[in-house]
Amino acid sequence: MRKCIVFMLLIVLTACSKADRQLTIGIIKPSVNHLPLSYGLHSGEIDGSHIRLVSFTSGWEASEALVAGKLDAAILPFTYVWSSAAKGYPIRTVSFLERETDAILVSPGLAQPLALSGKKVGLLKASSLDVLWQDYAKKEGIGAEKVYFRSPNEIVAALQNGDISAAVLYEPIVSKLAEKYPVLARFSQRYNAHPCCNLAVNTRMLDRGKISQLRDCLSSLSTVAGTINIQNPSLCSYALREYGMSFNQLKLALGNTIYRLDLEQSGKNFERKMAQLSLQSGYLTHLPADDSIYWDIHAR
Repeated sequence: MRKCIVFMLLIVLTACSKADRQLTIGIIKPSVNHLPLSYGLHSGEIDGSHIRLVSFTSGWEASEALVAGKLDAAILPFTYVWSSAAKGYPIRTVSFLERETDAILVSPGLAQPLALSGKKVGLLKASSLDVLWQDYAKKEGIGAEKVYFRSPNEIVAALQNGDISAAVLYEPIVSKLAEKYPVLARFSQRYNAHPCCNLAVNTRMLDRGKISQLRDCLSSLSTVAGTINIQNPSLCSYALREYGMSFNQLKLALGNTIYRLDLEQSGKNFERKMAQLSLQSGYLTHLPADDSIYWDIHAR
């Protein structure tokens, strides 16, 4: 009996030890922001032996899990990193990743920006979509009513029910709805290759071993990111199943998405400009310094 108990304890301890060694990464399931990572794991181009993905339906859910230490890393909108860092949490961006996927969808007949004045626009509060809309609306002189939702699915339902006249969303949702709801504007038209979702980490969760795993993952992720295009048949087959899209929808979505890793200064400048809007909206109490937002894990 004692031997059996000891044996069972060894099994439990071994399982726990293996789980502790895994790099746990949160992803927003409806978004294409994780496509290079999830596809790379699927294809074997990224070593998945020490990586576990955890799915969420929205950025704020992934952000809360990262702050709570339930994740080592997450791919999420940059605004959540700024918000967490401003509150003193050990959340840092280690790389920009997914870019240019955000856009404004409108009900048929609203072909001009000023046509949205007095109309309701669906948003995810304090997200990158929120501050990009604020920037766009201010420059276009649009006086629309902001309506906040907790998930992209809720925004889509409100648009389809006629409760709102426009929605600020991201790929692949934009391309899946574009046949019925025209794209009024893509923010890439104003900010070329701007960061949308970044790979962020909770620095308290990363020991030396996990940092090494993360470096290896980033290296492979950068390679896979360069293969994400409509000419890649294996990628297309995976993405069509993953997102439930038609080929034309996927072609449109990938045509309006850029995947590029790095922490280039132009991307940092863009995020700081958007963070100013977050500050004005009360989402931030102050603007953190760059070293509180970004972490180059390759630096020795």
